[in-house]
Amino acid sequence: MNNWIRYVAAATALVLVPMAVAAPAAAAVANVAVSAATASNGTTTLGYRGTATRAGTLRYILVSIPAGSGGRITSVNGAVRTVSPGVLQWRPTRTLTVAVGSRFSIPFYGVLLPSGGPWSLTFRAIGTTGVALSAGSATLVRPADVRITATKPIPGQKTTLTYAATVGRPGVLTAVRMKLPTGASGTLTSVNGTLTAASGYATWRPRSGLSVRGGLRLAIPIYGVVLSKYGGIMRLGMVATSSTGVQLTAGTGTLALIAPPAPMPTILAGSFPVRPAGCPTAWPTTAAENAKPGTGAWVIPTTMNGPLAAYLTKVSATCGSTVDLKVTSGRPVSVVAYRVGYYQGLGAREVWRRDGVPTVVQPTPTIGGTANGHPLRMASAANWSKTLTIPVDRNWIPGTYLLKISDGRYAAYAPLTVRDDTGRKHSLLIQQATTTWEAYNWYGGRSFYSSATTGSGRLTFDRPYAEGQGSGQFLPLEQGLVVWAESKGLDVTYWTDNDLDVYGGQLAARAGTIFLPPHDEYYSLRMRASISQAIKRGVNVASFGANAMYRRITFTDSTRRAWDVDRYTAGGTSTQWRYLGDAYASQPLLGAEYSCGIFAANLRTGSGWLFSGVPGGTVVPGFLAGEADYVWPGLYKHPGLGIVASGSAKCRSTGRSTPMHSTAFIAPSGARVFNGSTFTYGCFLVRRCPSNLGVPAQSVESRRVVTAMVTNITNWVGRGTIGVTGGAPELRVAVPNHELATDD
Repeated sequence: MNNWIRYVAAATALVLVPMAVAAPAAAAVANVAVSAATASNGTTTLGYRGTATRAGTLRYILVSIPAGSGGRITSVNGAVRTVSPGVLQWRPTRTLTVAVGSRFSIPFYGVLLPSGGPWSLTFRAIGTTGVALSAGSATLVRPADVRITATKPIPGQKTTLTYAATVGRPGVLTAVRMKLPTGASGTLTSVNGTLTAASGYATWRPRSGLSVRGGLRLAIPIYGVVLSKYGGIMRLGMVATSSTGVQLTAGTGTLALIAPPAPMPTILAGSFPVRPAGCPTAWPTTAAENAKPGTGAWVIPTTMNGPLAAYLTKVSATCGSTVDLKVTSGRPVSVVAYRVGYYQGLGAREVWRRDGVPTVVQPTPTIGGTANGHPLRMASAANWSKTLTIPVDRNWIPGTYLLKISDGRYAAYAPLTVRDDTGRKHSLLIQQATTTWEAYNWYGGRSFYSSATTGSGRLTFDRPYAEGQGSGQFLPLEQGLVVWAESKGLDVTYWTDNDLDVYGGQLAARAGTIFLPPHDEYYSLRMRASISQAIKRGVNVASFGANAMYRRITFTDSTRRAWDVDRYTAGGTSTQWRYLGDAYASQPLLGAEYSCGIFAANLRTGSGWLFSGVPGGTVVPGFLAGEADYVWPGLYKHPGLGIVASGSAKCRSTGRSTPMHSTAFIAPSGARVFNGSTFTYGCFLVRRCPSNLGVPAQSVESRRVVTAMVTNITNWVGRGTIGVTGGAPELRVAVPNHELATDD
């Protein structure tokens, strides 16, 4: 006997329960059918079905099983006993009255089938009067029980696939056809026959016709298979045919091709910037800073929206540096720097001011540029002249800043983050998603999302933000987390996506926990590697959003004033990290993967730690909004990963329902990782979600629920190093709602 043929018992369970379904009392036939399904323990479940041809009360059912069968045979809703060799009796545990047309469905578990097959088996349902209520026979074909294994079940690897199935009918085997994994390639070979491959299938033929009998196990190895970089849980078919074209076996098996997280380069920590003269060695605590007088004057009313715009020549700064401001107005302006925080509910504190600053009407931004023969379509205001140089001194306490520029008629913001570069390690670091703000920025007439054919392939920070009155996505999505953290007096510091690229190797030295903002989509290799490395070094990560680390960018030079994205190789697909393969998806790093942009949908609270202090079943209207992530079954799943909140919403692009899964896991380093999987944590905290996300007006109660969730997340992810109590922060100022640019 060739070594690729072997015996095996079948395995998967099919559970059927007795039932009596009323039907019209027309002439009925028994329609007896017998099926088989293999179970994981090697036994077979036989399922007998028959239609009642007479009405009456059932006494028992007699069935025949293949001669030579063994095993400990059981059923449900009735008692089973052997009445004679090869004959079983099933007697119901309750009175069962059937009408003509009712359908019997009886499973028998634990059957050990003999070799051979097919078999002709009988079914008889006997009534209490001794009359047969149904009787007939049917042919049982042994289940194929297809099993597919891979020596290296990892996408992108070279592997040997083995397809195995049980023969159901005897005959002369001439061909076995096997479905290959999607995208598989390579020079394929096998043994004991010839192998050809075409159109995603491999066909094996023995050197001569091979006589096989029922119950034999076929196992066909395929060598040299190069798997696609994309994997998943695949259903692959296997069909063996005879010389006359009869199927000797046919079925499908599951092959899981799951890529582990991609290896990342080591990001060196480097040294902290030298502390300039006049800059302190330590900064005031968050509580001390927020005890200083606040002001509501930072708010720009919508009546002042207009042509005035401004930007800074740095995304972030540190004590002792300077930053240039460029403004287009043509009228004298006041420039006021506000540090964003809680400040008695007023939301900011004035730190620096310069009035009567002359300005010009700046030239129209340029659009163009090429790189490697590709049109960049980059909108840039680098041709603007400098309006003012601003010194960042010891009065600029590290934090997030909005510079308000106003000419009395119009006003706009320019955002700036001031880092703490003293080398002190904080409990919490909150990141600003500056690269994502820039991707969605349409100032000057272009953004990444202008269209598939006209969207930018290079984005620059040398222009104002069109969103958030010049604040980018800070006011629409991120301010809430900052106000909340500062209202609680947390030991918090701040940096931006750009800083993650520069100083990512220092993350473990700067903070024990990092909060990623609600929409942090655009990541360079250094950014992604820094987060991966930080988790391995014990830094906790909470992503308060969805669609994180989804697109891959490359900063053009060390200034990080511009970045490129590859939209030329394969359109929007090649802009994604996952274009490199499943190992580079977001789920292997953070726990869940992007699904789609969604219409707003409700969240119903559960009973786990995320909802501590919140009654189970509480509805938060519109909390699922913007975009959603969920745990993809075909991507790497961290050991111990838990889904701590779930819901569903409709995709904007298709109208189909998609799940939303908020996830949490503990890495081998002990780092805790939370993925929020929706945009709205931050905006619910201040009851000001972007108006075009479709979120209903956020009630006080909804904000309280989300505040409790954010508190619970912080306490869980911080492992006791960040203690948070108390309720939701109240802002005493009326801040305009801001629409959010979307990707559709």
